[in-house]
Amino acid sequence: MHTISLKIKTIVKPLFLFLFSIFFFVGIYVFLRQSGILGKFSDVRELKEIINSTGVFSYFVFALIQFLQVTFVPLPASVTTIVGVILFGSIKAFVISFFSIFSGSVVAYVIGIACGNKILPWALGKETSDGVKNLLSKGKIPFFFMMLFPFFPDDILCLIAGVSKMDFKFFLFTNIITRAVGLFCLCFVSGGILGNI
Repeated sequence: MHTISLKIKTIVKPLFLFLFSIFFFVGIYVFLRQSGILGKFSDVRELKEIINSTGVFSYFVFALIQFLQVTFVPLPASVTTIVGVILFGSIKAFVISFFSIFSGSVVAYVIGIACGNKILPWALGKETSDGVKNLLSKGKIPFFFMMLFPFFPDDILCLIAGVSKMDFKFFLFTNIITRAVGLFCLCFVSGGILGNI
């Protein structure tokens, strides 16, 4: 009896924390959408002002935005990253963005494992969802190149990788390489072009 009780506790606690995290971030998304702040996040100047207004917390706010845009809030990564470059410079924006987006990618993968089959048809539509899952099921290489090129929705792909039970080591390797390449291009190429915004 004691063993059963112990097993229930080991399952219930992580499940509770996971569900709490989901509701917390969904709550943030609903608040941002209803308050109209979410609409401002797609504009470079307005997002720059929002982050800048947080003062000493601006680094944390930027990191949180980069994390959320991978996991729960559909924001354009190019916009949020460029704002980081404008505010903090290319190197800091790259480092903060990399660790925040990489962390968000891992969370999206875990969400995919836990409840991705329910989320994907709602987010993409059943036909598109099934098509991408079938493509990833054919091997790891398509996932690598889809993550590398900017034509594909990276964040949704991380969720789908979790649904498809992709090897976690390969998932991590792919994200380290492709996120670094994409962010390098955004941070260091845009740094000299958009610094006057």
